[in-house]
Amino acid sequence: MRRNTTMVLAVTTMLAALGASPAQAQEARTVTGPATGDADVFLTYVSCDGLFDAGSAPQSRLNLGPYTAPLGRRSLGLVPSGSGTASGPYARFDSLAGVDSSLSVAATGGSQGVSLIMAVTPSNPPGTAWAGRASLSAPAGSWTQVSAASSTYDWSLVDLATRAPVARAGSATPAAFAAEHGDGEGFVVTGFGCDGQPFNLDAVRASGSTFDFEGIALSTVASVDRQQAAAGDQVTVTGKVSDAAGRVTGDPLVLESRAPGGAWAPVGGTVLADRDGLARAVVPVTRTTEFRWHRPESQYADQGWSEPVTVTVAEQAPAQNAPEQNAPEQNAPGDNAPGDNAPGDNAPEQNAPEQNAPEQNAPEQNAPGDKAPGQKASGDAKGQQGSGPVKR
Repeated sequence: MRRNTTMVLAVTTMLAALGASPAQAQEARTVTGPATGDADVFLTYVSCDGLFDAGSAPQSRLNLGPYTAPLGRRSLGLVPSGSGTASGPYARFDSLAGVDSSLSVAATGGSQGVSLIMAVTPSNPPGTAWAGRASLSAPAGSWTQVSAASSTYDWSLVDLATRAPVARAGSATPAAFAAEHGDGEGFVVTGFGCDGQPFNLDAVRASGSTFDFEGIALSTVASVDRQQAAAGDQVTVTGKVSDAAGRVTGDPLVLESRAPGGAWAPVGGTVLADRDGLARAVVPVTRTTEFRWHRPESQYADQGWSEPVTVTVAEQAPAQNAPEQNAPEQNAPGDNAPGDNAPGDNAPEQNAPEQNAPEQNAPEQNAPGDKAPGQKASGDAKGQQGSGPVKR
């Protein structure tokens, strides 16, 4: 029994886990990607023909919906790299009769899948195991729940050394097959994508655990190139979005601003990240302003906001006008005194009374040979005297 169990576990190691991580206690929990953190339940991919054939890894993504997700708001989307590979949960079980693996699947175009089971029971010879295969189908337009317990498998006994079928054992559900051949432990892989069509998984239940695929946790940080500015200056506001591991995701952001204590309002439209994964916006400031970045809801993450950053603008003191003082007007020499009219002014004309000074005639002074006042020149007709002495 132990030998056969070891061989089954050896087959298990051939399965590649999508995002495998350390095992944790079995409990219902939310996961944000293909990694479940559980050694007994993880996502893998296998060939649609059987466990021993090669498959190709799909691309995984988180999506809102589609439609209405069975748990939460999102699901895990898987995009096959081609046809012929089934992707889905691996689940270990202790009892074939009590296998409880199930999942919900949705595909907008429908999807074909397969469930492959391997178990060791008391009835199978050493070096062999029971292998079962069930074809699955998920129609378009809604979520479909698929359960390993309710699926009908085509059973065969397989030689683990050669990987070749030894004998066919008919068709039956796991519980019915265990009732006929005995119960035992093993594992089951249920997946979709055999037709190459993309699909979504959610509400994976196995080994006592339930997994809900939801958005990843992101953090947004805002920063400014300066915290002090003058009115009219421009500042650069930078936004960075990173995941829990610190990786920059480059999500688009919307800048918001407000006066301290006011209501937030968007500043422009969506800002895309640059080659460094950072969003940048250059905005003018006219007063003290708070800025923050809004991260809109996306397929893989809820919306969120950064903590605000403040740019302080110093207030200008109001201008104070002193009372106007007019000094007495001083006229330069030659100017007109207050009230005087300059030449050419139209002030009333004031005419001073005309004063005629008495005419003063200076005595004439005669040069030698001239006639003195009252004297007649010699040779006149009257009063001519001779040159001799005067007789009295």
